[in-house]
Amino acid sequence: MLTMKRIDSIKQYMPAALWKRAKAQPAPAPHHTAAPPPIPSGRRWWLTALDVFLVLAVLAGAAWFVSLATAPDPRITVHLCADGVTSEHFVFPSDVRTFLSARGVVLDSGDTLSCALTDTLTDGMEIAVTRAFPVAVKSQNGVALLHTTGGTVGDALRAVDVEYDVNDELSHLSFADLEPGMQIVHTDVITEYDTAYKTLEYKEEVVKDDTVYNDTKPVLLQEGQDGTKQVTYRLVYKNGVRVSREVVDQVVITPATPEIKKVGTKIHYQTHLSGEFRIYKDPPVAGKNGWVEMTMDYITAYTADTRTSTGVRPKLGTIAVNTYYIPYGTEIYVKGYGYGKAQDTGAFRNYKRADGTPVNQLDLFMNTEKECRRWGRKRNVTVLVKLG
Repeated sequence: MLTMKRIDSIKQYMPAALWKRAKAQPAPAPHHTAAPPPIPSGRRWWLTALDVFLVLAVLAGAAWFVSLATAPDPRITVHLCADGVTSEHFVFPSDVRTFLSARGVVLDSGDTLSCALTDTLTDGMEIAVTRAFPVAVKSQNGVALLHTTGGTVGDALRAVDVEYDVNDELSHLSFADLEPGMQIVHTDVITEYDTAYKTLEYKEEVVKDDTVYNDTKPVLLQEGQDGTKQVTYRLVYKNGVRVSREVVDQVVITPATPEIKKVGTKIHYQTHLSGEFRIYKDPPVAGKNGWVEMTMDYITAYTADTRTSTGVRPKLGTIAVNTYYIPYGTEIYVKGYGYGKAQDTGAFRNYKRADGTPVNQLDLFMNTEKECRRWGRKRNVTVLVKLG
């Protein structure tokens, strides 16, 4: 039991503030107990020290509990938005990295944060995690897989070091927003221009002279000379492969000089095959003066000294015809024979083609059998016939 003397001895070892707080505590109710046995005077200072320690411990514990009840909460409020979920957390101050790690939030390649990992948490802080999505970029360099949280097609191309310009081909517009799983195809288009020099070949020009026979050797009036032209080509390459080459410009550097020859148009008409010639009028022109072209199945030659089917004596220019196609008296021009007239016919008028129609044949009168043999049998020859 503490006596007033012991209390006074304790008071001299306590600070004044603690003493006031201890004195303010209600005193325990008095009760009567048996007096303790007397303590030897040689150990009384140990008892005094123990009493001081007990009082101090009681007072310290009381002060600690009071401080706990009255001190503010050291925790702070942090809002986390990740993977589409927003949550509120009451935590002790630390940094963002520690906060996320404690909650199992792992940042993958390309993910972004609304703050830095080294930032210190503050009360009311909002932390947003934006997840990256994959985007594939295909170019002449191959296929690159990019993880990004957004942007445009142009941003994705720049991120994988693909340069592009207005001439290139893109599967998407460069300003289009990126979407998860988007596949962007870039085709590098390069246009080049190439210049080459080409030869302009000279042309041959003919000057006709109707006063000179057609079997006369042509006369060279002017020698031909090649010229030169400059040709510009546009070459288009896609991913390094040429896909087109077209001419976009041509400039004549040196014009070509034409070769000019004079040729005769006056005709020798062979009337028989003995080598004798006679000059006759010009050959007829198809479509003029009633002359039309007709293709003969065959043209043969004959000789005879009897009268023809029309009752005339045959002579050079007498031609046997199939009257199914050509009536008697029709004028006929055969190249290499000359002019003639339909004045005879032959057994060929009874011949038939494979389709059953009559054969269209001419038989030219010659003066000798030798001439007939030299003429021979010609097939599919076009002649001129004057109708009307």
